[in-house]
Amino acid sequence: MELKLFGKKIFEFSNNKGQYLINDSVAKIKESEFLPDFLTFRVHDNYGEVIQFVGSTTEVVTKKEKNKTENELTPKDVYKMQMLNDKVFKMKTDKDYIDKNIADFTDKLNIIKTEEYDMSRGSMEIGSIIMRLENRKKYPQYVDFFEQYAYTSTDRINELIKNHEYLKLGKIAQFLADMPKEAVEAIKNYDKKCKELCDKKAVYYIIANKRDFEKSEKRRDPILLAQSPFGHFWQILGAWDKEMLIIDEL
Repeated sequence: MELKLFGKKIFEFSNNKGQYLINDSVAKIKESEFLPDFLTFRVHDNYGEVIQFVGSTTEVVTKKEKNKTENELTPKDVYKMQMLNDKVFKMKTDKDYIDKNIADFTDKLNIIKTEEYDMSRGSMEIGSIIMRLENRKKYPQYVDFFEQYAYTSTDRINELIKNHEYLKLGKIAQFLADMPKEAVEAIKNYDKKCKELCDKKAVYYIIANKRDFEKSEKRRDPILLAQSPFGHFWQILGAWDKEMLIIDEL
């Protein structure tokens, strides 16, 4: 029996347990409304070095750290200083390069075995990469939109948080209620393009002060990040401070 991913034949499989699980994981990616969140499984940055999950450092604030508050950079400061921007980033869109990598990762799907590997997580990771590589073939049609946003990597995010421990990468959900109109419009526009590209919605995270993940009565100051539909890297959609709307002030 043949398994197809996004219209492409991936491999032939028999009805053994391992290959069934691969089929199940790939099906989840295809059926989901959203792009795969590459921080929810073991991921590689730019298909290379394994990266850690960002924002997993301790939440305990020491007395020494409290004394540093006045010198803390806000996320808006980080954004204005372009500390996350990868200014030398260049996406490889050559057809031969894309096809070779799709073939390589398809081979990896073929050799995964349940007794050797975490099947669901591993196949989801590889399926995510293959999907994004397929999307990359269409990049020339969408280049004008996506190139308006700077790119960054998980390594850069890790390094920022390592050097500024009062910052944290986290889910966007709890910040949505008081996001400014500009941020909401950025999300809507990015989702619209992703929907046109691959019939999926994007995955969003924010970088904010750790205190703001725990206190909803304060004005928040986040950097808005989107996971790219073209690879396991990020785009920086913006940052807001005084524009943030506080629900309690309505």
